[in-house]
Amino acid sequence: MEKPKKLKVLKSIGRVYEAAKGSKLEAGLFENIDTELKELAAYFNTTEKQAFFLSIVFTMNYKGDTVDIKDLVDLFDCNPISVLEHSDDIDLLFKRNFFIKMKSNHPVKIARSNDQLIIHKSLSEAILKDQPLPYLEKEKPATLVDVLEKIYNIGEQRYNEEISTVELFEELNNVIEANLDFPLIKRLKNMGLDLGDTFLLMYVIWKTIIGNECTDLGVAVKGIYDISSVRLYYTQSIMAGNNPLIKMNFLEIEEARFFDDTRIKLCDTTLDILKEEGIKLFASKKKKNNIIEPQNINSKVLYFNKEEQQQMEMLKQILNDTRLKEIQLKMHSKSLPTGITALLHGFPGTGKTESVLQIAKEANRDIVKVDISQTKSMWFGESEKIIKRIFTDYNEYAKECKTIPILFFNEADAIISKRKDITDSNVAQVENTIQNIILEELENFKGIFIATTNMLDNIDAAFERRFLFKLQFKKPSIAVKAKIWHSKLPFLSEKECYELAKRFDFSGGQIDNIVRKIDMQEIIKGVPIGFIEIIGFCENENFSLKHRTKIGF
Repeated sequence: MEKPKKLKVLKSIGRVYEAAKGSKLEAGLFENIDTELKELAAYFNTTEKQAFFLSIVFTMNYKGDTVDIKDLVDLFDCNPISVLEHSDDIDLLFKRNFFIKMKSNHPVKIARSNDQLIIHKSLSEAILKDQPLPYLEKEKPATLVDVLEKIYNIGEQRYNEEISTVELFEELNNVIEANLDFPLIKRLKNMGLDLGDTFLLMYVIWKTIIGNECTDLGVAVKGIYDISSVRLYYTQSIMAGNNPLIKMNFLEIEEARFFDDTRIKLCDTTLDILKEEGIKLFASKKKKNNIIEPQNINSKVLYFNKEEQQQMEMLKQILNDTRLKEIQLKMHSKSLPTGITALLHGFPGTGKTESVLQIAKEANRDIVKVDISQTKSMWFGESEKIIKRIFTDYNEYAKECKTIPILFFNEADAIISKRKDITDSNVAQVENTIQNIILEELENFKGIFIATTNMLDNIDAAFERRFLFKLQFKKPSIAVKAKIWHSKLPFLSEKECYELAKRFDFSGGQIDNIVRKIDMQEIIKGVPIGFIEIIGFCENENFSLKHRTKIGF
């Protein structure tokens, strides 16, 4: 009766291991175990040399050890070079997934010096259970995104010092060569970049795909180079604009306060390439942190004077999607600008910002909110790029939205104020350049642009005609203030609300402050706040406003 295959295989593996001890890997070794190696090569579907190393690692793993170059040298009692002569066979076993490669904390960071080999679990189980061998070839990535993720993961191994730079480049090259049927991979290879630059570009592309518009340069470079001086030189070449990725407009540098904070991102050139290859980036609503979606805006009833109410209703009707399409079609037929631009100006706390939110909610439009403070860059020349990018990003984002989003510049005084004399300073020159960019963008704007300001008197004359609508927000009348009081504190009588409105000249924002204080006191005391106490809160608010310390002359 024929012995089970399991026993034959294990006996052959055992004989190979015993023969290998102290053999110095001399030619006679392989002649002595020729029969066993032929049987094992047929069983594993490998070469005889590969079957030999499979048998050695299998046996040593079952002694409870991982296997590295030093272990093999000790077992064979040979020169390390003798083992390295067979490195191609070992690499092929790894590529076919027979071995799982791990990394040790070996102090020498050179190729294969700290590889820890472990036999694949499925392979060992198949042998011991006398089952057919599993198909262990590594699966080819199904999509381009899978390829980029695979490359990113190799970089993670480098970053964690599990592999060296040499091994990173070797792995990267293997992945590229195996996936040239993806047009983008072939295109990147044909750009003639070295492997360091190729990896960095692919790394930033991957980070962008998963939603990071900017990538930390230091982290990325550490994921490439294992020598600190090389990392420093490479980083400096990027910072100085000497790197091919910067020169060819594939990547651009994001401003940073310190050298270590430098970030990089894809230029429009690379973004266009990705679009051509059908890669959808993070421009979706859920990836942008400056997008306010209408469903996330709390409904709020706003009270205005009659004139403001009429202006608001008109703007709401214009921004109704059906109406807006009709208006833009008619404007286009007359060769007139199709964009809607509005400036909301007036006293602080009168509801300008909240009005924009409620308009967006009612019209079911996203808001692309711009933080004005971030446009005033500390680096000369960067502010202009940031402003230009705001409009570029908005236009790209608008293409993906069912309804045109609102580009919202809140408290825009800082960038639409009167121009300064350029002889004053370089700062004045930069600010004037920023205004020119905004004026130019608004000239041909096709979306919805809304800005708010508290200081209309300080607005530059050039912006006046750029805003199609100018909505003034005056302080609410006594009647309107009474309505606001009643909406915020419905337990008050109409007479009490009217008394508060008449006695205290508060804006809606100031009334909100009083309401917050009332809520806090009720939580602390555990009892409702009476009208007399509310008067006290109002008087304190009024007192603080009247007696603010003035700074300056």
